[in-house]
Amino acid sequence: MGIFKSHTIYSIVFFLLLANVSWCQNIAPVLTATGNQAYCPKSQINIVTDFNITDLDDTDIDALYIQISTGYDVGNDLLILSGSYPSIFTPCPWSPLEGKLTLKGIGGLKVSYVDLMSAVKDILFQSTSNNPSDKTFSITIGDANYLPSTGHY
Repeated sequence: MGIFKSHTIYSIVFFLLLANVSWCQNIAPVLTATGNQAYCPKSQINIVTDFNITDLDDTDIDALYIQISTGYDVGNDLLILSGSYPSIFTPCPWSPLEGKLTLKGIGGLKVSYVDLMSAVKDILFQSTSNNPSDKTFSITIGDANYLPSTGHY
């Protein structure tokens, strides 16, 4: 009788562990952006014409990173968050070494996808160069740098 009870307990524990593993898997968000646009030298232009985050199991995130991943010209190129976003701050308003802008929540809080989608639509690119090269922007939820030439982070 004691062996049967132990076996039943193990079965329940195994089932609970298995159920817990399947319920805890996080589904990664999908980020989509559009905005293949012409740029006039020394002006400002939004980096996207539309941006969306789709996530089946979350509504917020720790941080979002926007980087000039192709054609970055150190000292001439800049990304700027325009507008007012009370729940978002940029801890390093601009990282000139990486060509990256970081958006995080105030006080270490997570930022809602709704706020991030609006903020990304208000990010501006500008260059002081008279002949800027073509640019590609990477928008990621991790802080790894994306390299379009290899398709890897």
